[in-house]
Amino acid sequence: MKTILKISAIFLIILGISGYFYVQKIKKSALPDYNRNVKMEVLDKKVYVYRDSVGIPHIVAQNEADLYRVVGYLSAQDRLWQMDLLRRVTQGRLSEIFGKDLVDTDVLLRKLQMSQNSEKLYITLDKHLQDILKFYSEGVNRYLQDQKDNLPFEFQVLGYQPEKWQPQHSLNLVGFMSWNLEFAYKMEMAYQITKEKTGDQEKLKELLPNYEQINNYVYQDFKFSKKIISDTVLVAALEKISALTPDIFNGSNNWVVAGKKSVTGKPIFSNDMHLGLDIPGIWTRMHLMIPGQLNVTGVVLPGEPFVVAGHNENIAWGMTNVMLDGADFYMETINPDNKSQYKLNGEWKKMRVKKEKIYIKGEKDPVEKTLYFTHRGPVFSSFDSIDIQPVSMRWIGNEPSHEIKALYELSKAENWDDFCGAIHGFQSVSQNIAYADKQGNIGIHLAGRLPKRTAPGYLFFPGDTDRYDWKGFVPFDSLPYEYNPARGFVSSANNKSLDDGYPYYITEWYDVPYRIRRIRQMLKAKEKLSTADFKKMLFDHHSTQADEIKPKLLAHLKQKKNWNETEQQAIKKLEQWDHTYEPDLSAPLIFDQFLITLAKNLTKDEMQKENNIALSFFSYLIFNTFQKDDSVWADDVNTPEKESFHQILLQSFSDAVALLTSQYGDIEAWQWGEAHQLHLEHPLGKVKIIDKLFHLNRTYPAPGNSVTVNPFTYFANTAFHSNFGASEKHIFNVADWNQSYSILPTGVSGNPASDFYCNQTDTYMQGKVFRDLFDFDTEKLPEYIRYKAVFYSGSGND
Repeated sequence: MKTILKISAIFLIILGISGYFYVQKIKKSALPDYNRNVKMEVLDKKVYVYRDSVGIPHIVAQNEADLYRVVGYLSAQDRLWQMDLLRRVTQGRLSEIFGKDLVDTDVLLRKLQMSQNSEKLYITLDKHLQDILKFYSEGVNRYLQDQKDNLPFEFQVLGYQPEKWQPQHSLNLVGFMSWNLEFAYKMEMAYQITKEKTGDQEKLKELLPNYEQINNYVYQDFKFSKKIISDTVLVAALEKISALTPDIFNGSNNWVVAGKKSVTGKPIFSNDMHLGLDIPGIWTRMHLMIPGQLNVTGVVLPGEPFVVAGHNENIAWGMTNVMLDGADFYMETINPDNKSQYKLNGEWKKMRVKKEKIYIKGEKDPVEKTLYFTHRGPVFSSFDSIDIQPVSMRWIGNEPSHEIKALYELSKAENWDDFCGAIHGFQSVSQNIAYADKQGNIGIHLAGRLPKRTAPGYLFFPGDTDRYDWKGFVPFDSLPYEYNPARGFVSSANNKSLDDGYPYYITEWYDVPYRIRRIRQMLKAKEKLSTADFKKMLFDHHSTQADEIKPKLLAHLKQKKNWNETEQQAIKKLEQWDHTYEPDLSAPLIFDQFLITLAKNLTKDEMQKENNIALSFFSYLIFNTFQKDDSVWADDVNTPEKESFHQILLQSFSDAVALLTSQYGDIEAWQWGEAHQLHLEHPLGKVKIIDKLFHLNRTYPAPGNSVTVNPFTYFANTAFHSNFGASEKHIFNVADWNQSYSILPTGVSGNPASDFYCNQTDTYMQGKVFRDLFDFDTEKLPEYIRYKAVFYSGSGND
């Protein structure tokens, strides 16, 4: 027995050691030697790639063909699996690698027709842009060829080989971003469910943004002189839709000051786009150079070749989401004798019918699905396998658009006219695009395609008439903008675009105005601002929501005298709080838990098990409630007496304190950062053993909250788990581009064994940034360069 045990122990030790080295081998799969020179026969001239201290590639080529081939190679080198995953999302092919649980997701994604739209768009591109996408594909595919036996670890764990990259695949990402930024399909279904549940127009009104007394508009001085005729017919009650819990995110910030408000005498520019915070991050960073032709740096979406937000030698640009309502839903009447027909204007019309085969990992035969489309778009007849009234969707992402062309033209733009000409192409992706240039000009322009509607877009429409179909689109020259405003700055934070004098409906889903208020407070706090001031602004954690609400809350709380000891301590901590959200403070936790508890208590009697749906409107409900210090939701419909808002507020405070006590113990131990944490997760990190073996995920105590300028957003139904926020931050100093700064929340590499995997995260969480070198002289600044590689053809020409 002793001999057997010894042999078994030795075997287990050998197995453990072998397993460790095997895991290390997989983990380091495709780990680049960043100093290795690469032979690419298709190149005309040598291309130099310099990696700086945080891994950003600075690429110096002699022509566009060589440049974009190397950009494609480096994109794959850093983010190949992410590129393949995004491609599969846009194609509706997730079941092939993840299994049958993703079939319904694939069906939904195929209804969006992103790949088909890309095929159509590619044909319309001019040959020059087609060629650039081909060059990019050549680079990606050369990397696939070089690494075919040593692919990134995700391919080995999931057991599949990536397909070749096609030029059209880069265009798929336009559809991905359009859908990612679309609020309507998330909010309008939730609104319809709430409407069915309550049937009370006053209660519904309190869930919608109400800006009647707010003047925080993006385009403060824009005046519209044209008139249109508008039909404001409201739609009657509609059939029930199955419940879903939308996962929405708050948008972004940008602001620019003119030379008269800058210590440099030239504009200073800032932008941080708020998206999901995952590993790898949504953006990577690149600096693209062709001496005498091109010099542009900024963030790039892996899978496409152009800088999305950044600067060249002449201009800087950056974006925030308009929150455009780019989708409308129509309740369709289906022919009971022929389910491929729908009623329109008294006649049965034939739907477009498409058969799809969805292949599933581990299964021999595909699942066959039939997709239906009306003249408006795809028909949804079930959600979560629950039959519902068929609903069709008209979506802006299915319209022709030219974002790829716009990004290419932005990289070369020299002035405001070039900038405006380029952003015409933003049609599926709607953005407030801020601007600054070397001549000292600043501006901001809404770019996107606004549908002309006959009724507010947040409603569900009857589909048996074309009365509510879109009537074309608002022309570009009618979109709002500001150029060199007298105040000396422009700014946006997903707040309402314009006052009600603008005749076109943009959206109902603007963000509450707390971030823009704080940004403008800081912009006005000094006569002249510096890049140091901008850094403080980017990482500011002061809440104007607390400025507004806390005095009203305390006024209510002080009317009650018999608080218990913990409740009294909580009130005292709120009184002493300066309204900043720092991880070691307890007051932010008390305040935010109270707001969540109040929202739940207000809506739970009406919504019952669908209460999470009502919490989709959490920020609007809280904003509206404290604007009037009352709520039509206050009365509990399950009791004979009529409860007041004051009563439910006091009860909610007690409930919140009791909940925090049960979760965190003594009040002196309560800390915002213990409850409110940033969770950076890799898609495969959800499997605990894979996360542990490869060290994929990261968790940090997080400052800020959903309404601070530096946001770490959480949702009321998953408090205080944060995985949304600033997906990048940058400050551009137009007076000296070399004194610009940026940071990513993760890093440029998606390989967990790379030095550039989450290498920026600690700095990001500390509220710091890295300097961006632009005038690139490797001889003068050797300490800035960490790696150098040469891409060459070997033909003798280079």
